[in-house]
Amino acid sequence: MSHYADRYDRSKRSIQLTHDGVQDYQEKSKKVHREKEAFLHREFDYRDYIFAPEGYEGIMLFLYIMIIPYLVSLAFLFVFIAKSSYQYFLEFNLASYFVIWAIGYEICAVLALIIFFYSWFTDDSSDDMPKNSVRRHNGITPRFRD
Repeated sequence: MSHYADRYDRSKRSIQLTHDGVQDYQEKSKKVHREKEAFLHREFDYRDYIFAPEGYEGIMLFLYIMIIPYLVSLAFLFVFIAKSSYQYFLEFNLASYFVIWAIGYEICAVLALIIFFYSWFTDDSSDDMPKNSVRRHNGITPRFRD
């Protein structure tokens, strides 16, 4: 085998090794990318978060939706608007259930969004990604390509 043919065979082998390394890297990258997207594609079952007897989840969910925002709104009105004064709080017209409920619903929605984004940013499923990894170069530059 001539000198050039020998160099060509070595270059082909290094290209193949580089190609295999690239494929391995792409597979690992796809896996990490899939795991990183996993937070947004997770299964969510509301029954895990509702405390209700079996078969009564729908009724309890309705009651939670009607009662929790109302109570949150009453607490908000008492603490922030009436400045924790019972006398000022009694001066409010609390007869309008739906207005008070709407205020509480908005507060609950903002809190739910804050919790969602906080858990999204602090998700631990992306711990598999290498941090500060150094890319190694073996010094072989392939000249010939198939």
